[in-house]
Amino acid sequence: MNPKIYRTLQILILTAMGIFLAQKLLTGTLYYYINERFFGLVWFGVIGFLILAVILFRARGQDTHDHDHSHDHDHEHEGKGARWALFLVALPVLLGVLVPASPLGASAIGNRGISGTAPLTFDASGSLFQLEVPPNDRTILDWVRMFNFEKDLSSLTGQPADVVGFVYHDPRLEEGQFMVGRFTLSCCVADAFAIGMIVNWPEAEELPDNRWVRVKGPVDTLALDSQTMPLIRAESVQEVEEPAQPYLFP
Repeated sequence: MNPKIYRTLQILILTAMGIFLAQKLLTGTLYYYINERFFGLVWFGVIGFLILAVILFRARGQDTHDHDHSHDHDHEHEGKGARWALFLVALPVLLGVLVPASPLGASAIGNRGISGTAPLTFDASGSLFQLEVPPNDRTILDWVRMFNFEKDLSSLTGQPADVVGFVYHDPRLEEGQFMVGRFTLSCCVADAFAIGMIVNWPEAEELPDNRWVRVKGPVDTLALDSQTMPLIRAESVQEVEEPAQPYLFP
């Protein structure tokens, strides 16, 4: 491959990668892939790709000069490997552009399952964070955590819940029940797992999977597959827009 063409393609790919990542950051869709605590590193990556593109752009003239003193046979021999290398580097950008960005939802639970447990959270010193969030401000993750690690669940019974999540009709549930769930993300979408709370609601069957809802009502307990899970005796179930940040972070 002609060095000038090869270098030009390298520059275009590096620039495209930088712009692609910057666009994901600015539009908020990078939330769909990784934990937000890594966003700073992604900005460093954006800057790094663009700096490399500028460096290669400046070096392109030197490549053209060197080509005048090289043998065409050598370039033909190396051309196939160079083309494959460029394609492999460009592939993530191509897939990112062609495949619409969307968060995990109820359709992904069939492969991953939904859990009634949540990981512990520690601070920088290694001490366990104390969950002191008021009931109405607790997320699904907060409630599941409390049910996992609270010794006396009777102290939680009757407390008011006000949570947002997507609808999932778990086949283990009875008629008039559904699961309100969220995916949690520790690092990236590869380690995401779904957690949920059971909801008692007479019109449960009318809610389609993946519909985002806000559920309000007192909390109770329910045994499901020998595990005690939080149950909301819903007083209202309101359809809402998908949150800008659909995931919860342990």
